[in-house]
Amino acid sequence: MALLLLNRRPILSYLPHWLPGVPLVVVTARSAVSGLPPGWAAGRDIRVETVDDYTAPAVDRLIDAECAAGGIERVLSVAEADVIRAARARARYGLPGQSVASALAYRDKRRMKRAAARHGVPVAPMALVRDRAGLAAFADAHGLPAVVKPAAGAGSVGVSVLHDRSAVGAYPFPAGGTRLVERFVEGTVCHVDGLMAGGAVLHGIPSRYLHTNLATATRAEPSVSGMLDERDPLGPRLLAATADVVAALPPVSETTAFHAEFFHTPDDRLVLCEIACRPGGCGIPEAYELSTGVNLYAAHLRGQAGLAPPGGLASPGGLTSPGGLASPGGLTPPAGLTPSAGPGGARPRHGWGWFPPRDGVLERVPPCCPLPGTVRFARHGEPGSRHQGPASSTDRVAELVFRLDGDRSTEAQLREVADWWEREARWAAP
Repeated sequence: MALLLLNRRPILSYLPHWLPGVPLVVVTARSAVSGLPPGWAAGRDIRVETVDDYTAPAVDRLIDAECAAGGIERVLSVAEADVIRAARARARYGLPGQSVASALAYRDKRRMKRAAARHGVPVAPMALVRDRAGLAAFADAHGLPAVVKPAAGAGSVGVSVLHDRSAVGAYPFPAGGTRLVERFVEGTVCHVDGLMAGGAVLHGIPSRYLHTNLATATRAEPSVSGMLDERDPLGPRLLAATADVVAALPPVSETTAFHAEFFHTPDDRLVLCEIACRPGGCGIPEAYELSTGVNLYAAHLRGQAGLAPPGGLASPGGLTSPGGLASPGGLTPPAGLTPSAGPGGARPRHGWGWFPPRDGVLERVPPCCPLPGTVRFARHGEPGSRHQGPASSTDRVAELVFRLDGDRSTEAQLREVADWWEREARWAAP
């Protein structure tokens, strides 16, 4: 018997370490295998099926062929796009794991927020609309601005903010399609990342973004985030709100990673933005591992595989570093940045920055980051390269992971990172 992993993340070289001795069949995008070291799976029972178009129906036929052969015990996934695909495969072949009802609740934002609202979680007014007349009716009832998005989107792709009636009338509604429209919520976007099981949060770390994901995707603002100080009173409120949302949705029995986002409004309310049942994107897994010693991808995969949960996860708080869950190299805490408690017993806090492309020519990328606390800086864009702006909130030409100074506010340090990038990166008009 083997496990079937649906994957498009660049994590394959870690699988022998995270799931030692476990037979694996991996259906993956070609982009995920590029750059793998030779012999990464030597001596391991790992078979890789690579596809060029990971979104094509042929992938579902390949999944069916593997499951119908009778050798698949469980189906695992790590990306947003595979949550429902994996759940439906489990349902078709009677395999254990997250149900279709649970997967839909964590992917479809309307289902998600209706369930959360029934349990008292604040959400923005929303409706599923099919045309501009529906948009206009929503604006009449709830006012503007309003946010229009795909109900099961990701990465802020296809999200628009309608500020006035002319924007409502000009919205390019897809023929025969539907869109989720919500009242725009003003505020800082915060997020909580961690692990859950059985409808309860096992562990979570609250953080905040400097800019919204929508601002990153539409205006190329840097995606910069940092963990809140443990003394910040907003942290316990975010953890409690996350626990309420997880309890409101159909549960996942196995240990599963989650990424929850909330608006912290100017009048001090927390309003649900969304929650996902997979590790957060961008620099979240690396920052989480540096602060806790636990890799979210590893814990998520082991949970779906039905393996014993890591030690220290039986109750919120007190997360320990279980054997086999730290990443081999690369993401393990370097000397001086271990997950052990710092001065006063506080755990270290980390942040990250992903710097998106602008519409233009990238003339200069800084070779390094001199800011205090820098853990890792990597550049992906080359000087002279032409870009057309971000395709999603996760596009980047460079990335940074850093340790936060406990004596300074999180927001001030995030602004320092964004200001440094603004000074050092150079763009020219196309």
